[in-house]
Amino acid sequence: TGFEAQIQGQLTDAWSLMASYGYLDGEQVNRLGATGLRPRELPEHTFSVWSTCQVTPWLGLGLGLAHQGESVINNSQTARLPSYTRVDAAIYYDVSENLSVQLNLDNVADKLYFPSAHSTHQVSVGESVNARLSVQWMPW
Repeated sequence: TGFEAQIQGQLTDAWSLMASYGYLDGEQVNRLGATGLRPRELPEHTFSVWSTCQVTPWLGLGLGLAHQGESVINNSQTARLPSYTRVDAAIYYDVSENLSVQLNLDNVADKLYFPSAHSTHQVSVGESVNARLSVQWMPW
């Protein structure tokens, strides 16, 4: 059981904000019913917030946080993935009416985090600070 809520909107003509929160309360079941154990890799809380600011008519900036709560990674509930919060950023520029360029920076603080696991001894390490450049051209 659980829920997810999201709110988004324009705070001013140039500033927008989007925030979401998720709560999940899961329980493993087998043929005999509920086991009382939490499912693997199911964080109870997740949260994200993303804000953009249109600095000029052609230049914008974005900043966001993504949080994932602690989760278990084995059926015996003895190993856990720690919670983490990651900071992301973006800058985007409209070169013309038909051409825009965007640079996204993920994990700006270069935080060590573990988003998932295949088993107790195979935990995935999250991406270190990285950049992604995209170009969008719309000819019409």
